[in-house]
Amino acid sequence: MNRRYTTLGAGAAAVVLGALLILASQVAVIAAPSAAPAPQAAATSTPLTLQQLSDIQPGLGTIMIEYGHRMAALWFAGQAANWDLAQYQLTEMREIQEVAETTRPARAPALKSFESSFLDPLEEQIKAKDKTKFESAYNSAIQGCNSCHGSQISADWPQGFAFIKVQVPKDSLESIYAYTP
Repeated sequence: MNRRYTTLGAGAAAVVLGALLILASQVAVIAAPSAAPAPQAAATSTPLTLQQLSDIQPGLGTIMIEYGHRMAALWFAGQAANWDLAQYQLTEMREIQEVAETTRPARAPALKSFESSFLDPLEEQIKAKDKTKFESAYNSAIQGCNSCHGSQISADWPQGFAFIKVQVPKDSLESIYAYTP
């Protein structure tokens, strides 16, 4: 028994000594005068031009990914009669659209037309909590999306974007995209 207590006592003493050494080293570091940090040059503001600001904004394709995600979530919310979630998704879609209208002003007329032609009627049916009319308005909005995609061109895609087709989602947010040509 004595040997056991002696070993425990020696072990405990070693732990206490180790803790004291660590504590003492930290106190020495804190107490030691430290070298002053190297002076850094003051940041100078370099104003960006309007073109540079425009160049770093997300393209409409990036914005439309979120738009499509929310459009699909809107469908599933309507199907579940979760009208608050449906309204939230629609409100977020309008905000995303505002970003697109601001950062891509050439697309603003088409986006605003889509909003008044399709989002406004969709919102009416969400507020009415009428699932049948919601589905009809949603289907019209899907057709509006595809029509808009087909009518738009860009320097990168002079043939237009008719190949981007959306549909009523089936079972996931990603199923809003129709991948067949």
